[in-house]
This record gives sequence, structure tokens and C-alpha cells, in this order.
Amino acid sequence: MSHYVLHSWDQRSAAREEIAFDSVSIAGALDKAKNIASGTKADLYENGRPVCSMELVGKTGVWLIGKPNESTED
Repeated sequence: MSHYVLHSWDQRSAAREEIAFDSVSIAGALDKAKNIASGTKADLYENGRPVCSMELVGKTGVWLIGKPNESTED
């Protein structure tokens, strides 16, 4: 089981939320991340390493998954 941290924020606000959780697979972690993200943008980390960036596409509920951002977890 891996440890994940999701950094979530809304592009209209500087406030960031950090949520930690465990998952047995990256697929499970992505599914959980999209359900718990409170903002429209997010970064997902696995065991301290960046996995991907995420962006909510409009009000469709679809998340665009992209390469990790250059910054690392604080």
C-alpha cells in the first residue's frame, strides 16, 4: 500500500488544502483524489514523489490528468 498526498486549490483562491490517504494502486488513488479534491486544480504525490497534476474541466466533473508540476511537495 502506498501513501498519497493531494494538494488541492481553486485558481480563484490562494488557499490550498492538503489531504493524505493510502491506496493499494495508482488507479485507486486517482479515483479517490478526484472525489476528495475541493478545488479545481490539484497535484498528487505518491510516497513524497510527484505523480501528476489534475485540473477539473468546466462543470462536467471530468478531470484532466497531466504530467507532474515541476515543484516538489513541501
